[in-house]
Amino acid sequence: MRNLIFLFVKHGGTVTFVLMELLCLYLVVETNTEQGAIYTNSFSVISSAINNRATKAKEHFYMSEVADSLARENAALLQERDNAQFIKTVFKDSLLDLDTEQLYTFTAAKVVSNSVKLNNNSMTINRGTNHGIRPSMGIVSAGSNSVVGIVKSCSKNYSRILPILHSQSKISASIKRNGYFGGLIWRGGDPTVANLIDIPKHANLIIGDTIQTSGYSTIFPEGIMVGIIDTFWTQPGTNFYEIKVDLRSDLGKIKYVYVVENLKWRELEDLEKEVSNE
Repeated sequence: MRNLIFLFVKHGGTVTFVLMELLCLYLVVETNTEQGAIYTNSFSVISSAINNRATKAKEHFYMSEVADSLARENAALLQERDNAQFIKTVFKDSLLDLDTEQLYTFTAAKVVSNSVKLNNNSMTINRGTNHGIRPSMGIVSAGSNSVVGIVKSCSKNYSRILPILHSQSKISASIKRNGYFGGLIWRGGDPTVANLIDIPKHANLIIGDTIQTSGYSTIFPEGIMVGIIDTFWTQPGTNFYEIKVDLRSDLGKIKYVYVVENLKWRELEDLEKEVSNE
């Protein structure tokens, strides 16, 4: 009580002034029709503006939650596809039977930074080692289910991505119609196209053919969309085509991605090390 009295003594003049101003405003509004109408209209406009901003803010957070939820649900659906399964050949009652187990998993993530105008572009997502992410995992667009890049490095909660729009990126890709495969690279410039190299010139190519992941690595399952053939030509002095590919993923506006994990990557990596040491 004593502190309250001291506070009032110290700031009493200011408090009294504010109260008197409020009283005067009330009397002006209540006793004058024109001023009352102005006050009512102004209060309505301000109140409406505040409500609209609050509504937009709520809608923004709601839509963000919906997008996160849909991304998680789609990731679960991708894990059920045939190309995400490991096929085990077994015999049951002397009959050949095909059994499967999970080979690839998909983790939804949000893009928090991105570039497409550089020779060596980069991307960052909001998932890291705390979420089971490690380098050399594949990245697929959540919008088009197409190739985006490969995890380069990780912190606890974030990961840096080496996107296909990078001079050091090279991804094993194949022609869906006939199975010929090569390396998908980016030569800079246009962020909507890449080049598929090392395709032998006896391969039958058609403009519009689908280019997809080959499955010849531990990074991506077979059949992930890359793009379609735009043009192709034979490199001088070689027996191989170079193919211009229109990319399916528009990395300039990508928001959500899936991180792809091969559950048997360690086994394959150890086996390849044994072979290379022979």
